[in-house]
Amino acid sequence: MDKVKVGLVGCGNICDIYFQNAKKFSNFEIVACCDIIEERMRNKAQEYEIPHMGSLQDILNNPEIEIVLNLTLPQSHSEVTLAALNAGKNVYSEKPLAVDLEDGKKIVDLAQSKGLRVGCAPDTFLGGRLQMCRKIIDDGWLGKIIGGTAFM
Repeated sequence: MDKVKVGLVGCGNICDIYFQNAKKFSNFEIVACCDIIEERMRNKAQEYEIPHMGSLQDILNNPEIEIVLNLTLPQSHSEVTLAALNAGKNVYSEKPLAVDLEDGKKIVDLAQSKGLRVGCAPDTFLGGRLQMCRKIIDDGWLGKIIGGTAFM
């Protein structure tokens, strides 16, 4: 199986967990990164051995990249996501998808019209803590789930 190639946009505080966790999976690889602060981008590319770095446009123009990992500030999420979708890339974004409902609808509509996928969740989605909570529930440590929401 070929690895899915990912371009990471936004090398701020949250990017480290994504770079670290990406190394644990064999089915995808972060091959490019960009940030508006060039020094930060260069440092992360060097630290995590990312082969390509440059601008958002460089990532969008790279034909090997299938997914854009959008880790920009929330007020930039919709702009970056819409640009990626228009470039034919699938997008996974750190929360929130957009800062207002109208932009969120534009993102979903554009993705659907182009046959692309968008996803949005924090990096900790179904991480260790939530996995343990799920195990506690599934193993019946708290009792039976009734109606999907109540415990007995």
